[in-house]
Amino acid sequence: MEFLLGNPYSTPVGQCIERATDGGLQSEDWTLNMEICDIINETDEGPKDAMRALKKRLSGNKNYREVMLVLTVGCSCVQLDLKAYVAIPQR
Repeated sequence: MEFLLGNPYSTPVGQCIERATDGGLQSEDWTLNMEICDIINETDEGPKDAMRALKKRLSGNKNYREVMLVLTVGCSCVQLDLKAYVAIPQR
């Protein structure tokens, strides 16, 4: 099914999410997390692209560090009341 939707990491926000949730990071990259939030708010496709990338990163991931980084990015977005998370109940 992914071939129909494309690679979620090919979008600008997807690339940032991939970097921000790299298990090799020693700690959260808050600059990158805020950049993700900015991209989500600035583009029409940002919320959808961000959700696809976060979902892909979480799906079946057994790397505890990466999962925690994904959750941190998600929490940052929710705390900033981003439009991406207003659209979640509509799914």
